[in-house]
Amino acid sequence: MKTTLKSKIWTYLKVFIKFGITGFALFWVFSKTDLAALYRNIINSNPFYIFLAFVAFILSQLIASSRIRLFFKAIGLDLSSFYNYKLYLLGMFYNMFLPGGIGGDGYKIFYLNKHFGLDTKKLILAKFLDKLSGVWALCFLIMLQLFFVPQLHIPNGLIVATLFSGTALCYILYRFFFGQFRPYFLNAHFRAFLLQLLQVICVTFILLALGFEGFLLPYLIIFLASAFMALFPFTIGGLGSRELVFLYGAKYFGVDPQIGVTVSLMFFTISAICSLPGAYFTIKASHIHPDKNLVK
Repeated sequence: MKTTLKSKIWTYLKVFIKFGITGFALFWVFSKTDLAALYRNIINSNPFYIFLAFVAFILSQLIASSRIRLFFKAIGLDLSSFYNYKLYLLGMFYNMFLPGGIGGDGYKIFYLNKHFGLDTKKLILAKFLDKLSGVWALCFLIMLQLFFVPQLHIPNGLIVATLFSGTALCYILYRFFFGQFRPYFLNAHFRAFLLQLLQVICVTFILLALGFEGFLLPYLIIFLASAFMALFPFTIGGLGSRELVFLYGAKYFGVDPQIGVTVSLMFFTISAICSLPGAYFTIKASHIHPDKNLVK
């Protein structure tokens, strides 16, 4: 009984902390920006480019879903693409709108363990490697873009060495420590790269929707740096933390922080809207339960 009470208290405390950090981060960002200009930027954005941004983000969702499916396959769980995508949407909704409890990833691990009897440690490892491939892709894309930002004075040789050594280190981990996942190394990392590229394209369309005509790369690099914040569940769906990175990253690169914060908020809105279909499976849970016709 004590354990249950402690668990409930910790759950509510985590929600309170997340809301507190998110609220403080947003308060700080908004105190440093022109809210009237922010509102005008969003209201006057080009709907055609916003539509293309949605398309790019949805495609990135599909790629992300297919990537985790590879890691599940490596531990003997060969789910159909549609069934796996439903689980992915459910996890996104949990992460975005239900910040308490075990979160979207934790719920999927619990769900798959319950319905398929897979070892929890294997499921956690699959999720960890899925996240690790995402970190690799973020770093890889950032380093590639640094080639075209000579103002930072980073030697090209150092960039190439970092790209090579980072990728080699990932492969060594698979080769010697995660052998059962090694056959999917190239496929999974290619999809991780494609996923991040599609999200960069999404942000590019958001910038175009705002009528931005300047140098895009600083904003794209800041966006990728802010994506690291989404890996840590300190705030609700990354809201607030991303905007902070844009606010101070824009000052570092000497670009307009107002545009950066606007881009971040619009990206969050797109991701939140795209995660809403997952709500259906929280209401109609029977529509996601294991079905032999859906699991290969």
